[in-house]
Amino acid sequence: MRQMRMLKNILYILPFLLIAACEKEEPDTTPKVEIVNPEDGGVLLQGEIIPIKAVAEDEDGTIVEVIIYVEGEEVGSSGESTYTYLWNTADLEVGEYILSALAIDNDDNKKSDNITILLDELGGFNPDLTYGSMSDIEGNTYATIDIGTQVWMAENLRVTRYADGTPIAELQDESEWGALTADAKAYCWYANLPDNEDTASVLYTWAAAMNGMSGSDTIPSGIQGVCPDGWHLPSDAEWMELEMFLGMTLVDAGKFEWRGSDEGVQLKEAGYSKWALSPAPGSNTSGFTAVPGGFRSATGSFYNYNQYASYWTATEQPGTDKAYLRALKFDNEQVYRQYNTRSMGFSVRCLQD
Repeated sequence: MRQMRMLKNILYILPFLLIAACEKEEPDTTPKVEIVNPEDGGVLLQGEIIPIKAVAEDEDGTIVEVIIYVEGEEVGSSGESTYTYLWNTADLEVGEYILSALAIDNDDNKKSDNITILLDELGGFNPDLTYGSMSDIEGNTYATIDIGTQVWMAENLRVTRYADGTPIAELQDESEWGALTADAKAYCWYANLPDNEDTASVLYTWAAAMNGMSGSDTIPSGIQGVCPDGWHLPSDAEWMELEMFLGMTLVDAGKFEWRGSDEGVQLKEAGYSKWALSPAPGSNTSGFTAVPGGFRSATGSFYNYNQYASYWTATEQPGTDKAYLRALKFDNEQVYRQYNTRSMGFSVRCLQD
């Protein structure tokens, strides 16, 4: 009987012992920390002073230090649980940056938070250069830029009528575009959305860009084509003239595919407001302000918006249904020269007569 009473007492006491043991063995709680400004994935402008704000807390103790890091390098710290570091980005390059915050409590427990932001430029025209202007028959106005002895449009053409008022056929259907012949005149907006005007503007077949005229490789080309009065579609030779002014050698200019050194960088709009993120952003030192409007294939499909800028020249490949083009790519510093099917849809830049 005595043994039974002892067993009952043990069973009665045991839960309290277990509870007490659990309470004694409860681990110390690690602190919490969060970067509340800027937002993860945010796009910020280069040159600004950006507040990096971190908020920390510790349930069973106190926060003794909050440290801010940029790309793994400590830039500031505080003994307060809420800390704001003013990050001066004036001398930094555009691109992605990892921002981190580390919280340390009184028991030396640590917790971190990491976010990624994109440091960008405004894009658009080069503020250090002087631009002119011109307009087309529909009243669209365009910036122009002097590059060497040439005067180029600094924006993609977006007119849908020729200078004499004749309309160009808009073709949206993919299968109908895929059935176009090399001599067909047609245009479209990228993905058939006029909202893409600021980047893609209008994509033209080569025949539409040429207004049915035969190819030319002279300087000047003598082909007004779809361009406004006083302007013409530049020949392959005129594109070479531009490239060589920017530093490309004569030998490289005559090659195919990707050629030169950094001429593509000089032509592309700066920053990532339109161009996809890459290690080869544009500088737009030329003022050309190329934007990535993509293209439409001969089958009618759309490709590479935000990645490629593709332009027709006035020069055809003899004996074929192809014409010369120029292209720039988001992750390439050079300029692409090739010829391709005339029923593809490319952008147009005009050159002053």
